[in-house]
Amino acid sequence: MNKFILMLFISITIPVVSQKVEYGKNQPFSSYWFVEDLLKWTPENDTDAKFNISHIPLAKRFLNDSVSLGDTDEKQPGIIALMAPHPTNSHPSQGFPSVKQYVFPYWQYIDYFVQWGGSAGEGIIVPPAPTWTDAAHKNGVRSIGTVFFPPNVYGGKEEWVYEFLEKDEDGSFPVADKLIEVAQTYNFDGWFINQETYNLKGDSGKLMLAFIRYYRKQSNLKLVWYDAMIDDSRVIWQDELNTHNQMFFQNGEQSMSDVFFINFWYHPINLEDSKALANQLDRSEWDLYAGIDVQGKSYKTPVKWDVHYEDGKPKNTSIGLYYSNSTFNISESKTPEEVYKNEGKFWNGGEPLKTQFGEDRTWQGFSNYFEPRSVINELPFHTNFNYGLGRFYKKEGKLLSDKEWHNLSVQDILPTWQWDTDTTMVKPTLSFKDSYKGGSSLFLKVMGNAKVPLYKTNLKLNKSVKFNVVAKANGSVQLKFYAVLSNGDKMEFKLKKSSSWSKTLCTVPARKGIVIVSFGIIAAGKGEAFLGEITAYRNKGNKLAATGFTAKVFKDGSEAEVFLNFKENSAKYHNIYAVLSGNIKRWLGKTTSKDYYISSAPIENGYVHLEIVPLNAKDEEGKPTSQKIPVD
Repeated sequence: MNKFILMLFISITIPVVSQKVEYGKNQPFSSYWFVEDLLKWTPENDTDAKFNISHIPLAKRFLNDSVSLGDTDEKQPGIIALMAPHPTNSHPSQGFPSVKQYVFPYWQYIDYFVQWGGSAGEGIIVPPAPTWTDAAHKNGVRSIGTVFFPPNVYGGKEEWVYEFLEKDEDGSFPVADKLIEVAQTYNFDGWFINQETYNLKGDSGKLMLAFIRYYRKQSNLKLVWYDAMIDDSRVIWQDELNTHNQMFFQNGEQSMSDVFFINFWYHPINLEDSKALANQLDRSEWDLYAGIDVQGKSYKTPVKWDVHYEDGKPKNTSIGLYYSNSTFNISESKTPEEVYKNEGKFWNGGEPLKTQFGEDRTWQGFSNYFEPRSVINELPFHTNFNYGLGRFYKKEGKLLSDKEWHNLSVQDILPTWQWDTDTTMVKPTLSFKDSYKGGSSLFLKVMGNAKVPLYKTNLKLNKSVKFNVVAKANGSVQLKFYAVLSNGDKMEFKLKKSSSWSKTLCTVPARKGIVIVSFGIIAAGKGEAFLGEITAYRNKGNKLAATGFTAKVFKDGSEAEVFLNFKENSAKYHNIYAVLSGNIKRWLGKTTSKDYYISSAPIENGYVHLEIVPLNAKDEEGKPTSQKIPVD
């Protein structure tokens, strides 16, 4: 085996870095299978399946007030990010009781999220966890599962490929049907096929083409293909699109893959030729994603940026990131503060780096070359700047839980620009030490006058739009909220000056044919400020009716695990509270799901007393439902 191939194999098999957590006996876990297990799987015989369903639809995205990003719209250069947020096994379905787990905050720059996983010792078919699909969909990003056939030297077996490609007499592929069933049941958007097992016999290459053709015919799911297997069944990385692998991208009139992930060892001519061939096949070059392997060094990875960028924009192909979650892996503390700093360097660019050749090379990142996407094109819109984890949970500044939590299902849409401002005058970041509601907020260290753009929007002003802004500040800091209109006008509103959380109502009046294209904050003075909530809306929402629920309780000492099932309701979320003596409420979780697992609920006097509160799109609480559940 040559050194070149060995390097690639090593790069794809380094284990995921994650923090060990103890789980309850009834903890639901995210799915993974070998082929024979997948063929036996049904939602009915999998007790964890109901906890692995995403309930958030894919949001519509846009670049600006005239460019939308749908399947029928003009192609734009994009990014696909392969992330391994947790090892394949023991990945809890709905989050962790710890902040030392990975969260992704830069959804606005990627188009596809792939939950990377699978190994010869665990399973090779891995759907995305529902929390990750929820967060992706909320931001208009497609969520993709992984089918990984490992190299033989790392446990890959040829028979797994043969089982995968087995064809029935009627021309159907049972595994393709199962992949479709899983994606439709769990509500994610497609599969990444990474076939790197070699020494295959027979017509495996032709069978794979037939398999993909069948998959495409039977569903509208996306398919991502990795540049490894070629037409004659061998595994030979081409590092480009060419005549040996083009049939897995486009085969005559049939589109075979939506995304073609080009292996990492290309030269400039490889990508130029790939673009030319894609166009010859009547496909956009932006459907080709040139791989960048950042697993080992994250933003310290040496990259020849001139291969990817020219004149401040992508050059010949889109970009494929392998292991962008390495921002977490390289963190020593694994704290949200350190990981978030790493994310900023990774996406926005960093300092010059010394390479092994002695030259300086600057990590250029992606935010300066890709226009951020947005989904804020309808109302209401609400954010508490929740990162998706917390060391505590607060409601209107009041502490309701001091336990750590991690749940990407309740991550808010985070600011479009993180951060496009004069950092000599103001330093913005996310704070994990205080919040108005949830576990985080936007923190500003103010040293002078500066504008902090926050969100890109496309909000029509056929009727007036109201913004409720919750903030607090100390020192001489004065904050203003501003909105930029499509005609170039900017409206400013002075926020209440207070050292405690205060709400200010800002109303942008109706203007026919005009839209709000962005909004943000203007800071002046010196001191510190926190932004805890922004809600944009037109009308008062109706208070939601109470949600009925059932609960199954599993006693564990003085605490209990609980399975909750909510009856149909128009709520966007449900907040779950334990009601203790003296009518004290402790927050236990927040979910978008119809089924939710509570790892630890207190038992008092032989009962678990729960209160369920529905929340609308403005995050306003509806009528609560309370129930005392006896514990045997």
